[in-house]
Amino acid sequence: MPRILIVEDDPRIIEAIEKSFSLEQGYASKAISDPDIVIQSAIAYKPDLILLDVKLPGGDGRQILKTLKTNTATQAIPVIFLTGMSSEGDRVLGLNLGADDYVTKPFGAIELLARIQAVLRRTRPQPGGTEEVCAGELVLDKGNGIATLKGKRVKLQPREFEVLYLLASHPGRTLSRTFLIENTSSYGTDVSSRSLDTHIKNLRKKLGPAGRRIETIPKLGYCFTKSE
Repeated sequence: MPRILIVEDDPRIIEAIEKSFSLEQGYASKAISDPDIVIQSAIAYKPDLILLDVKLPGGDGRQILKTLKTNTATQAIPVIFLTGMSSEGDRVLGLNLGADDYVTKPFGAIELLARIQAVLRRTRPQPGGTEEVCAGELVLDKGNGIATLKGKRVKLQPREFEVLYLLASHPGRTLSRTFLIENTSSYGTDVSSRSLDTHIKNLRKKLGPAGRRIETIPKLGYCFTKSE
């Protein structure tokens, strides 16, 4: 049963979220509003996902996210931002900080559930075998969403992993931005190409020299070269 930690100060929104969970059985949740106890609550509750309000009384959700992602006990927990800010710049900032998705208030129950399910599909280990893509010293384990380079794990956000997996699965082929967005399960169809470009930039940085294999093809998209 997926466990969801809700970090939100508005009781009406907490109630709406919990009612959303009642539409689909199988979720457990805990709500807190104090920004000072988010880390300890996450460590104690061990959630599969955190819904984090950007603006909290006495705390900034963006700073909380930074703290979550630098704490070894919480850095792997996926986070979905809840916010009243809907500009593209705000969404990109959230992604750059490590958020896995961004839900704008007011939101519908079906949309919220879909966003949560999409993130959980990428971050929770799947039963059965794994689908691996090996590209030199880069190995991508699709079943568990794990990337390793030279035997060491590379910490990727779910969307970053999916984009890299798509590219590495089609070496030498140029994949359009539209293709990458439409075939990444945790993206919505309304995601801008700028968000995709942000993830490509992050991938290149995290992969170091191997990141040079991700080539930008002007006006077309991206290509993962067959060899370094």
